[in-house]
Amino acid sequence: MGAEHFLIFIFAAGAVQGATESLEIIPVNGNVEVNTQTSFICKVRGSGEATLTWTDPDGNEIEDTSKPYWVKAIDETSKELEMTLTRPDQGGIFRCDGDFESGNSATQQIEIHVIQRPTFVNTMELVKEVHEGQNVEFSCLVKGIPTPTIKWFFGNQDIRNIRERQLFDENRKLLIENTQLSDAGIYTCEATIKERKEVAFANFTLKIKFAPKIELLTSAPLVTQTGNPIQVNFTVLANPSPSVSIACKEKIFEENAIRKIVQDQHRYLFLFEVTPTSQEDIPELIITAANEVGIAKKSVPFEKDKILLGNGQIKGS
Repeated sequence: MGAEHFLIFIFAAGAVQGATESLEIIPVNGNVEVNTQTSFICKVRGSGEATLTWTDPDGNEIEDTSKPYWVKAIDETSKELEMTLTRPDQGGIFRCDGDFESGNSATQQIEIHVIQRPTFVNTMELVKEVHEGQNVEFSCLVKGIPTPTIKWFFGNQDIRNIRERQLFDENRKLLIENTQLSDAGIYTCEATIKERKEVAFANFTLKIKFAPKIELLTSAPLVTQTGNPIQVNFTVLANPSPSVSIACKEKIFEENAIRKIVQDQHRYLFLFEVTPTSQEDIPELIITAANEVGIAKKSVPFEKDKILLGNGQIKGS
């Protein structure tokens, strides 16, 4: 082999050896969750051994007893950096230096960012129950680094687009003024950190207490006929659940004589049946429904049945 070829061979071998004397940090993502122990490994890329040193953002060598970051040797080719960070200002650029047996050195660095995913505070009051007409306020207490942005939704609609109701989003609080029955339901607080596309949701439930409202389902006035039973169907809309009674002349029928057929949330369907013994037996019924919020009454008038006789006269007129 000629001298020229020998020099080329030596140069190529040195280049290959130099190429192996480099470092890498695993993982490459420098996001560190606040108050969560996280590790990064600095290791020799390829073959060879090196003395490895980790340095903090202030240029100080990190020891195995340092806080809030410390190191742990794994073997002759890698050293681990561990950290538990509590504040955003504890992040920065961390450097790993390697001194190889060949006399060469290498450096690798990683930029650490302290992050916190949107996290809701456990002390939030998620369910509130108020009387109809009262104001109510929900607070969306959420932490995150950086600070999350907040949006409120009701019925899958951004409350800023609900024009017919007085809903206000101020300083992460939802204010509902002069509550109505239609305001009852689930409100959702959406917390977003756009930089990392992180989204979290918290649901708040509003329950409205309101006085009973009676709706008669049977046509009135009711036509009575002696000896024939009369059925009265009616609904009561109320929260909390109502107590129901029916007054018939001087007699009061309590709930055990009134049949509750079905309940759908705060709507109750009732059936009452009475049989008049004479045309003058029942002039009217008075339905009463009451709860802690208020009381409602509904009059159900009766009308005597008019029977046409053979002589053209009307019986009962």
